[in-house]
Amino acid sequence: MLFNSPEFLLVFLPIVLVGYYALSFKVHAKLGAGFLVLTSLFFYGWWEPVYLLLIMVSILFNFVMARVITAWPRPSAVAKPLLIVSITANLGTLAFFKYANFFIESFSALSGQSFNSLTIILPLAISFFTFQQIAFLVDVYRNQANEADLLTYSLFVTFFPQLIAGPIVHHGEMMGQFKKAVSRGKPLWDNLAVGLTIIAMGLFKKVILAEKMAFWSDRVFNTAYMGGSPSFIEAWVGVICFTFQIYFDFSGYSDIAIGLARLFGIRLPLNFDSPYKATNIVDFWRRWHITLSRFLRDYIYFPLGGNRKGRIRRYVNLMTVMALGGLWHGAGWTFIMWGVLHGLYLAINHLWWAVTGSRKKYEDRRTGQMYRWFGRAVTLAAVALSWTLFRASSLESALNMYKGLFTLNGVVLPPHYKTILGYWAETASQIGIRFDAVPTYGGGMQIVWIVAVLIIVWFFPSTQELMHKYEPALDFDASRSPKVMGIHFPAWRPSFMLGILCGAVVLSLTIKLLQGQTGEFIYFQF
Repeated sequence: MLFNSPEFLLVFLPIVLVGYYALSFKVHAKLGAGFLVLTSLFFYGWWEPVYLLLIMVSILFNFVMARVITAWPRPSAVAKPLLIVSITANLGTLAFFKYANFFIESFSALSGQSFNSLTIILPLAISFFTFQQIAFLVDVYRNQANEADLLTYSLFVTFFPQLIAGPIVHHGEMMGQFKKAVSRGKPLWDNLAVGLTIIAMGLFKKVILAEKMAFWSDRVFNTAYMGGSPSFIEAWVGVICFTFQIYFDFSGYSDIAIGLARLFGIRLPLNFDSPYKATNIVDFWRRWHITLSRFLRDYIYFPLGGNRKGRIRRYVNLMTVMALGGLWHGAGWTFIMWGVLHGLYLAINHLWWAVTGSRKKYEDRRTGQMYRWFGRAVTLAAVALSWTLFRASSLESALNMYKGLFTLNGVVLPPHYKTILGYWAETASQIGIRFDAVPTYGGGMQIVWIVAVLIIVWFFPSTQELMHKYEPALDFDASRSPKVMGIHFPAWRPSFMLGILCGAVVLSLTIKLLQGQTGEFIYFQF
């Protein structure tokens, strides 16, 4: 069941909201919380009921292991082995379902022998709820996690707004909120207004902006996968369209998740903070999938030594962590190479700062603005090039796309461009530019859309900035007022007219959803 599906928006969500508040307010708060756990499990089992057993066993196992670890002094000769066993069991389960066939296929390719793949269906959200519970176990061992009852812990793991594709929530952020929700049991009308508005914004990003970009990017990447050779202009518009597709897809999902949680009086951590406004790649990873970056930093990068063991070791740690981050996204060499490329980006970024000290220039009033815009453009270009690996279905199709990006597949322009160029058309022909049909290029309208979404991405405020007076997410600076083209924009406040506008947007988007004009969120695949 997708967040952007009619059955979710028109049936499941209204039933859960009414049932939760009716039970919490009229009967008992814990019954409302239990109802939320059961409906979250139903939401998870809608896709493949057989894997309900997997997530329920995972919850019970990790809850019991946390209790057992808590019963022993830490560190001790007993507690540490218990933690290792718990983590190994979690990672082993994840490895079997997500990576078994990848390892079999890779070993077959390296050894030259043929091994049959296993018949395995990847359980939904296994990467997210596994990492979330590993973090909880580690923090229990470190005496940094408070003990929770089974109901609160189950809600912490299964809460449907963040179950499928994150954010990867931290127990310190959520346990207290869930306990308050259990004890409160009252509807908060501000939360309902804020939540529904954020959901409407997220749906607009997904259904209108992301799907429009997907239409064009899919044509190019599918051509490359089928053995076609995208020319220079086709490759670039395909990559740029996917760059904006995944941006609005993930931004839309993140908004919907935050909005859904807010309907129940819960604030999720910020997971997406205008990452294409980043002025360097380090800044990008502080804004893109923030909770995954936090997990990789706190539970892998720091234990490996972080930056405490010299510059070379720091760069090795960055490469290792990002390669694992790539593998977390998907069982394929394209994802691993995507992670390695970002590890290389991060190492270059830190090395540049260390050698030139240019980080200080961002603080200079005279030159800072110029450096920020230059850094923003370079960062977006580097990220776009890396998305080619992320989107490509194989290393071969990724190589095919890169050949197009760097003119190795030729430069072809539509025939009418010859008239537009006039005198310069002959010069263009002399340097190897051909005028012929470009089947996967959308022409002028595609360029208009690209420019429009770039303006939105770079100059318009985020959803959280528009809603900043109502603290839309955890760890969000409520003082960040919204701006449009550098001009202060009125912050959102509930009103009758905004309610009418929000309702009209939701109605029109629902009609599109009923017509089947949208696909699943990209991060639902991980």
